[in-house]
Amino acid sequence: MASATFDSFSARALALNASRDADAGALAQRAKAIVDEATSAGLGPLELSAIRFMCSSIVINAGALTSDARALDLGREIAESALVGLDPSAPLYQQCRYNIANALSEKCGLDLPSGTDRSEWEPALIATRTVCRDALREVRRTYFDVGMAESTDPHTRSAALCNLANELDHSGRWAEAYDFYLRSLEADPQNGNAAGNLAQLLASRIESGIGQTGHIAAVYDKYVALAKSLREGTLEFAAERVADRWDALEATDSLGHEVHGLDDQATDIEYRRWVAKHRLALSPAVEGLGTYEPRWDSATVAVLFGSTLDEVSPPLLAAMNVLKADFVVSRMLGFEGTVEVLEGLEQRGDDTGLYTDTGDYSLYGTQYSKLLLAQRSALDVLDKTAVVANEHWAVGDTPTQVAFRRFWTTKSGTLRPALVKQSGRGLAAFAMAELAHDLADEGMYAESQALRNAGTHRIVHAALFDATGTTREALSTIAFDELVASTTLALQVTRSAYLYLVDLVASWNHPDDFPGTHARVASLPYVFDTLSGPFPSNGEDH
Repeated sequence: MASATFDSFSARALALNASRDADAGALAQRAKAIVDEATSAGLGPLELSAIRFMCSSIVINAGALTSDARALDLGREIAESALVGLDPSAPLYQQCRYNIANALSEKCGLDLPSGTDRSEWEPALIATRTVCRDALREVRRTYFDVGMAESTDPHTRSAALCNLANELDHSGRWAEAYDFYLRSLEADPQNGNAAGNLAQLLASRIESGIGQTGHIAAVYDKYVALAKSLREGTLEFAAERVADRWDALEATDSLGHEVHGLDDQATDIEYRRWVAKHRLALSPAVEGLGTYEPRWDSATVAVLFGSTLDEVSPPLLAAMNVLKADFVVSRMLGFEGTVEVLEGLEQRGDDTGLYTDTGDYSLYGTQYSKLLLAQRSALDVLDKTAVVANEHWAVGDTPTQVAFRRFWTTKSGTLRPALVKQSGRGLAAFAMAELAHDLADEGMYAESQALRNAGTHRIVHAALFDATGTTREALSTIAFDELVASTTLALQVTRSAYLYLVDLVASWNHPDDFPGTHARVASLPYVFDTLSGPFPSNGEDH
């Protein structure tokens, strides 16, 4: 009886979806009526949740299509009610959470500006997203959790990761967005919507003029072609108008290389491949390493202006060098620890420690400590990034009190004025501020920050079974595979922050802003670089 009843309610929901009623409010009420009747019909918990999920999808889609905030709120309420009684390990549980995030994301986007004048739309976008900063953090956290959960089906995983990437891209967080678009394609290689959005991101980077634009254009062409070839896949995730949009993209026919630096003859080719796979190069390239040269971590401040040559900020260049070197060391430790853990969980032959068997499947040894050190030292670079910004823009905070998570905004959550040169130049600072917000307890990177804090101040080690996860207790145990993943994520986050800092400096150094003043090209070779000889290159000031 219950099964027949479920089929009846399911058919009604599908018919409602097919009707595509232009009045979202009326459609929402009809969907709510189905939910109310199903609730009283004696369905089993799983069947009732399935009906609620279907109706929430219909209402949210209608609300998004017609910009109806009340429909979006109702769709979210129905999706939240569908969670009741569901096993968190069930795929449907993650599908309902995905709907909840969609409803909140669409509602936060109702007031987003439109237009082509960056000096107008960018401040309006930042203001809108600042008002919704906590709600958007919840959206990103939910998409992240759904995308990473083992119980999520591939379609929902791919959609959640693509939507997360969209949210990041809206806020200028292009490096993170790039990572999550690729994760979306890994989850479902037929997701043409992820490929199209990735191409759009690259078009924005080309327009910015920052980085290796020829290379970026070549990668853009690759994803344009992929998006067009996956039209049917796009229609599985988005409306027909979106597929038409990707079909209309035009290739640049760039002669640039898609990938640099992965020559099989390189002595460190395995390290290079690992760096490229996880997108950990401090390079203006988006894929590969950006160059075949041995010094491939080449991202730097390109140009600095000053009214006199003395004002062309050598302290900033020194600070950026330190950030880069610290990150490179953290990354190398992460690589070594990852390789050594994957080679075997037992103690390594070159590990001189004599460890006591604690009888609880705990794992001890240098490979695990390398991962923990890499994870926390990478996130330590974030605080130094804020110190650099504080000094360079003379924000005025006491250096010993600067922390990445608290630096970028005022107490009300708005960007600190000292970091924004003028209207239309604030997106890089906003990217930093939002990333910092995601490191808080409710953010998508909260676990990474918690592991960093526990590893710095308390005792943390790896475990084979029954790991506690990161806790506030004196002792925590982390599953070895989670330790590897957390280390990689921490490195990706820190790499992104470094690239956003480069963007932020660039936003203050437009040539049109400095007529008749001096500029120093910052990407000069290091004077003690033995690869280019014992003497410094005589870089000219321009």
